[in-house]
Amino acid sequence: MSIELPEKFESIVVNASDDWLNTRGMTRDELRKFIEKRVIRDNELSPKIGDDAPELDLERLNSNGTRSGETVRLSSYFGKPVGLIFGSYT
Repeated sequence: MSIELPEKFESIVVNASDDWLNTRGMTRDELRKFIEKRVIRDNELSPKIGDDAPELDLERLNSNGTRSGETVRLSSYFGKPVGLIFGSYT
């Protein structure tokens, strides 16, 4: 069953060079099927707008940005606005 891929993934399939595919031991059709499976899985499992946020246990940072060893649960802020910043600032 073939699905319509988002443009960025379709571009990966279309623009994959033969050398790139050979290095990975797959055909263009196998690459497309691999990406289709990932898109389907992500669509099924990813949170949707309006869904409750998943439970998270996060380590709180000190005021100087170092690890504190103190954890906090996202659910402890239920009903309050929360901003989460994910990334590396190193």
